[in-house]
Amino acid sequence: MRAKLNVREDTEGMSESIFHPRRVLAVLVVITVLLAAVAAFLSSTGESTKYSPGTPEGVVQLYLTAVIEGKNDKAVNYLSGTSECTASDLDRSWIPESVRVNLGGTDFDGDTVYVDTLVDISSGGPFNDYYTEKHSFRLVKESGSWRIQGIPWPMYSCGEMNK
Repeated sequence: MRAKLNVREDTEGMSESIFHPRRVLAVLVVITVLLAAVAAFLSSTGESTKYSPGTPEGVVQLYLTAVIEGKNDKAVNYLSGTSECTASDLDRSWIPESVRVNLGGTDFDGDTVYVDTLVDISSGGPFNDYYTEKHSFRLVKESGSWRIQGIPWPMYSCGEMNK
């Protein structure tokens, strides 16, 4: 006597499998959203690096901190003595309501130092998206201290009055 093997295909049971493509996709989406939320939380609560005020990076940091806080009289103290820029020029500059600044790098070129920054500005969208602008600060030593030359961000012109 031969045993008969019955094989039954159960296609309904397959749709309930834990490895169904829709379930896998849903789990991946949930994990991605959770990781993005954790990354956003950590980046917004992380402490910023404090650079020494005697370094080019420290001078740029002090200047930008004063600018972002609206202390324009203090910010111009970090500019070169040859700069035409004044606190009034900073008063006319636009500073975004939500801004983050990160050090991009430092390049020494003889007596001049270039400090690159990455300025993240909120786009104001529903997902708190940011776009990034790169700005370079040129510094030289004056009377033993690093000073910013030229027309640094957020200014785009100095010494001009609107008529």
